[in-house]
Amino acid sequence: MFQNKYSNYKKYFWKRFIILFIPIFTIDVISEPYISNNPFFELEDYGAFIFFSLCYALVLGGISAFIVSFTWRLKLSKQ
Repeated sequence: MFQNKYSNYKKYFWKRFIILFIPIFTIDVISEPYISNNPFFELEDYGAFIFFSLCYALVLGGISAFIVSFTWRLKLSKQ
């Protein structure tokens, strides 16, 4: 019984995480002026772009994972 719930959660999580994460990440990166208006004249500009992109990916990934996990818990509590 526990294994079945875990495998269902795993499928539920990864399917919805990608669907939620990619649009949020894309919209947030496009709207960030430090990333979208970076001139890329020096090596530091590339480093700043990578740093901000990774920070955004980490933070937005955590937020997306929390939302998906929370909706799974709500789904289980309604059953």
